[in-house]
Amino acid sequence: MSHITSDTPQIVAIYTNKEISIDLYQLFEDGLNPILFTIKTLEQIPSMEQNKINIIILESWDELNNLQLNCSKLHLIIPTHSNNRLENNLNALVFEHDQSMTSQQALENLYHSFIKFYFSAECYLDPQDFFNSDSYKNGHRYLKIHDILQNTAGYEKQLNTYLKTISDTETVCFNFSISYDFPSESGYLPLLEDTVDHLTYARNRDVFFSIVLSKHPISDNKLSIVHLSQESPMS
Repeated sequence: MSHITSDTPQIVAIYTNKEISIDLYQLFEDGLNPILFTIKTLEQIPSMEQNKINIIILESWDELNNLQLNCSKLHLIIPTHSNNRLENNLNALVFEHDQSMTSQQALENLYHSFIKFYFSAECYLDPQDFFNSDSYKNGHRYLKIHDILQNTAGYEKQLNTYLKTISDTETVCFNFSISYDFPSESGYLPLLEDTVDHLTYARNRDVFFSIVLSKHPISDNKLSIVHLSQESPMS
């Protein structure tokens, strides 16, 4: 977890042949550093690594088979398929979504639970942490995401129940969306530490956490648990 404030926009490049909206970024609602979204076609995917967050949105597995993905450290959004098989040399964090979810909904889900935490002005998540973690190594990993409202009576029970489903070998990240009205660090840091303490200790497991402060009411405080898995969420 790191603190940084920057006036220089960081680039999020979205590659897709589908029409999507990038009305995701709420500078004055979320405490984020400036973001510049760009949309390009799949044919414009870079052939080498660039200093930006790359997101590829696909509508079908056929599109994936027709692409030459030489650029590493990608975020890939793709609908699930009963015969899905990804090549091990695909260097990507894969968010696989149910067929009932549109590409727009999948992008919004991934952004609000994960991507925007790269740009937190409070405590940001370094994207290199995931790609360099022990459970990533070479090849692809699936991103599994589970959201829990913090201000509910069943918060700890939901938290414990879900954490038990996570393998000891999987990298885990706790992303907190917290209201500006919540007590400052003296209030939310103990909450963060208590949440992390619920995760079973496993040697060499990488655990990260990030905080985005928002203008939403305290009742909407949310924890997004993100972890890397070799197994598809839909398998």
